[in-house]
Amino acid sequence: MMGCGTGAVIEPKYINQLPAIRNHLNVILQGEIGSTAPEFRREETEVKIAGNQVYIQVGDSRQGWVKSYQTLLELSTDERFTGEVQVIIDLSDVRPAGEALKGFGGVANPVKLSELYGRCAAILNKAIGRQLNSVECCLLIDEAAVVVVAGNVRRSAGIRQGLSDDELFANAKANLWQQDDLGNWRIDPERDALRMANHSRVFHHKPTLEECIDAVRLQYYSGEGAIQWAGEAIARANSDIFSSSEVKADFIKAYAAGSGQQWLQEHFPQMPASELEHRLQRYGLNPCGR
Repeated sequence: MMGCGTGAVIEPKYINQLPAIRNHLNVILQGEIGSTAPEFRREETEVKIAGNQVYIQVGDSRQGWVKSYQTLLELSTDERFTGEVQVIIDLSDVRPAGEALKGFGGVANPVKLSELYGRCAAILNKAIGRQLNSVECCLLIDEAAVVVVAGNVRRSAGIRQGLSDDELFANAKANLWQQDDLGNWRIDPERDALRMANHSRVFHHKPTLEECIDAVRLQYYSGEGAIQWAGEAIARANSDIFSSSEVKADFIKAYAAGSGQQWLQEHFPQMPASELEHRLQRYGLNPCGR
């Protein structure tokens, strides 16, 4: 929505902090896109709650779209509700496809917006009683990306980084295209949105030669299967504090042994905890790999 790519680190240490999904969401669409006259459209999304019914009036702005999407996600874990939550999505204030966007430029492209809420609710409903897994997190982000690129007006560039030994994440895009009995190729509709982002496996230990060869072979055949050695990535992103290549190599050796944080604390005892944490998270990438 902002004209830039996005990256997301989908590792257990982060997704395990998410609350468990507890509420079944029943999405009902109301109002036709573009039916409200321009002078009466609301830019901000309005949310009204009455018992187990939630009314979301989607605002005609980037912020409005985002708030409606975020609200739906939050409803799935909201402890105020008991039983099924009826979510009414009103899209009547959203400008129709092709209408000019003042300021940001271009034209509106809400052709896939109406599908977003039901598809996200379906993903969330499958996870009731547990936390989301890595692939479900990817899908929820990528469903939003599908809406952004719809109509061939905007572009979405994404990268998802998962732990190297997360088999679910590693195989999420495997056999995405399948052939039917008649020889026609089709894509798994439930995983279609995964095409919106590259999937890269993050190694917090130095990958072996065999692991590197396997990754390159996968990339040769499908374009997927990229890997990242976090120790090297973090070292490069912190070049400002390494006085020589020998010091950098010493840090990488410590990181490979699982003591990267301890190494930084010993060599930079005055470094604030917040800065230390930030520096160790610098393997997180944007889609350009920067």
